[in-house]
Amino acid sequence: RPLWVAASAGPYGAMLADGSEYRGRYGRTVGELERFHRPRLEVLAAARPDVLALETVPDADEARALLRAVRGLGVPAWLSYTVEGARTRAGQPLEEAFGPAADAEEVIAVGVNCCAPEDADAAVATAARVTGKPVVVYPNSGETWDAGARAWTGRPSFHPERVTRWRAAGARLIGGCCRVGPETVTEIARTLAAR
Repeated sequence: RPLWVAASAGPYGAMLADGSEYRGRYGRTVGELERFHRPRLEVLAAARPDVLALETVPDADEARALLRAVRGLGVPAWLSYTVEGARTRAGQPLEEAFGPAADAEEVIAVGVNCCAPEDADAAVATAARVTGKPVVVYPNSGETWDAGARAWTGRPSFHPERVTRWRAAGARLIGGCCRVGPETVTEIARTLAAR
């Protein structure tokens, strides 16, 4: 089976180191965000990855900036939102947020990551329906990050059986994000191989 190398490009808010990568709405225009992302994406593209992972995007405005910034780089990309329910973390409906990626020729897949597994269920189907493209999905363990305590709380809710629903809904790249370890990824692979 072919192996791909994805170069990760996270959100602007990660650079701020204040947790805003999970909220979006930075007070920056789409143009300002594009100017921030383009040089970083150029460096990543120069390394010749197989794909650019535009991931953990909390805001549809930032997604538009990223889609503009990848134009002409010669490297395909996937766009992955971090979500809460049926909305981006900034509060935009996913039905609208996935729309711009449908016509972006550089974008070969869309989806969600760094979210609760429960939130991924409907998001996978929405991404496939709105864009007609393959879907990526790699949620967190299901535990919740407590920013004040700087600790994970709750219990994991990522169960590998869930991945068969994601595949049926259009997911083609399935994995895990925060607090999903090698054991769970192995279980995901076994579950998918068995069906």
